[in-house]
Amino acid sequence: MIISKTPLRISLFGGGTDFPEFFEKKKVSILGGTINKYIYISLINQKLITKKNKIKLFYRLKEEVDNVSQIKHKVIKEAFKKFKLKDSIELHISSEIPSYTGLGSSSSFTVGLFNLLQNIKKIKTNKYKLAEDTINFERNILKEFVGYQDQIHAVFGGFNLIEIFKNKIKVKKILNQRNLKNFERNLFLVFTGITRRANNIKKKKIKKIDKNYSNLEKINIISNKAKSLFKQKKINFNKIGLLLDQTWKLKKKLSKNVSNSKIDKIYELAKKNGAIGGKLLGAGSGGFLLFYVKNENLKNFKNSMKPYQVIDFKFTLSGSKVYKI
Repeated sequence: MIISKTPLRISLFGGGTDFPEFFEKKKVSILGGTINKYIYISLINQKLITKKNKIKLFYRLKEEVDNVSQIKHKVIKEAFKKFKLKDSIELHISSEIPSYTGLGSSSSFTVGLFNLLQNIKKIKTNKYKLAEDTINFERNILKEFVGYQDQIHAVFGGFNLIEIFKNKIKVKKILNQRNLKNFERNLFLVFTGITRRANNIKKKKIKKIDKNYSNLEKINIISNKAKSLFKQKKINFNKIGLLLDQTWKLKKKLSKNVSNSKIDKIYELAKKNGAIGGKLLGAGSGGFLLFYVKNENLKNFKNSMKPYQVIDFKFTLSGSKVYKI
């Protein structure tokens, strides 16, 4: 058996600027990190074929088919075709957090699947190449409206500064372990109770990129301010919280589909009870809200969020990994 373990991610700054339609014209800075919530993919090569169906897939649905062309799961089907997988196999997918919640699960899944299949096929690669391959696969083969940051976070892991300009990508670790722990203890993930597919929301945003260019520039300016704060020896995380609030206000201007009355209600409740700032993660319309809360307000904030699911998390140091059992 071979298993890939790939982390989900939290995007703090620069979301929406990680599309070629923007970074071909402007150098962008994206800040975020992977968290200890994972997608697991396990694969077993079956030597003895006892049934006609030689490919078995277990995810939200169950598939038993005789060849790759019969697979219904689009990502698995296209990935198996790309890697010319013809063996009799059984593949299982599980995740610690449901899909469509703004934590980059779709791209984390693609990264984990590529990492696993490359390992099986003994294809040598590196982190940059793996990230580029999965980005190309999602954008050009699957025809998904995705940016670049989710795949990069899933591959590299850790809390990163991602800089992109034209066809150049740079990834740098930006927080030491001590600062990372100080930061994460004041961050909270609150589930809105809404799941949604991001592709249509992102598609609408891309079509409006020219119209939204000035707001995306402002988001990029805020991201650069956050980058400067994170690079300081003694970081004022309260200022980071304020920048999150600013970027959320701009993100809402990108599309009317980014927020809704329920999300706005949770956000206002959090602000009234000690959150300095926050933002909705992912494309919008649902999923998780991330909040930064001052130490002295932690109790009030936690009490105010009791009607909602608050998820404990920690930042991880590593990205997608493959294990043989």
